[in-house]
Amino acid sequence: MSLKWQKIDGALVKVSVGGNNVWGVNSSQQIWRFNGSSWDKIEGAAVQVSASSDGTVWCVNSSDEVFSWKGHGWNKMPGALTYVSVGSHNNVWGVNRTQEIWHWSGASWNKIDGAAVQISAGEDGTVWCVNSAQNVFRRNGVHGSWEKVEGALRVVSCHNAQSVIGNNAAGEIWAWNGHGWTKQNGATTHISTGGHLNSHVWGVNSACEVWRHKV
Repeated sequence: MSLKWQKIDGALVKVSVGGNNVWGVNSSQQIWRFNGSSWDKIEGAAVQVSASSDGTVWCVNSSDEVFSWKGHGWNKMPGALTYVSVGSHNNVWGVNRTQEIWHWSGASWNKIDGAAVQISAGEDGTVWCVNSAQNVFRRNGVHGSWEKVEGALRVVSCHNAQSVIGNNAAGEIWAWNGHGWTKQNGATTHISTGGHLNSHVWGVNSACEVWRHKV
C-alpha cells in the first residue's frame, strides 16, 4: 500500500475520520467538520475529537470534560478524560490524566485493566492503545485481554482489525500488515484511519497542514 496524499485546505493539530465523517481541532481549540469540500466551524471548544462511520462524535476539552455530539450541539458526559475514541455508538473508550483506561457502557464508565496515554477503538470492537513508553497494545473488545505488539508509536489509529496505522515520535507513518509494521510515505504528527484496509486516512503534520489519502 502506498498512501496517495492530497493536501486539504485548513490548519489542524488533530484529525479524526470514520467513513465520510471527518472532524478536527486546531491550535485555538476550535472544532471543525469537513463537509466534503471545506470545513464548517462547530460550536464548542476541544483539544481532541473522535468521529466514527455511524456519525458518532465525542470530544474532550482542556479541562478534561467529555462531550458527545447530538447533531445540533454537545451533551456533557460524565467522567474526565484526556483522550476519547469512538469506534461506533456502542464502542467508546478513553484514557484519563492518570493513564487509566475506561470503556463507556452506555450509561457510565467502566475501568479497564492496563495503562495508556492514547487509545483508538475500531468499529468491529477492536481496540489499540499506546502507553507512556510508546509501547503498543491491542485488544479484542472489553472482554479480551491486552496483547503487546512490536514497535514504538506515539499515536495509533484503528478502524477495524485489518486497518491500523500510527505515527512514531519522528513523525514516520507505519501501517499494520497483520504481523508487523510497514513504513508508509509521508510524515504526520497525528493520523487517523477511517476505511477498511486503510482506504481512507487523514493526517496533520507539524506545520498543522491537513492531508488526506482516499482510494
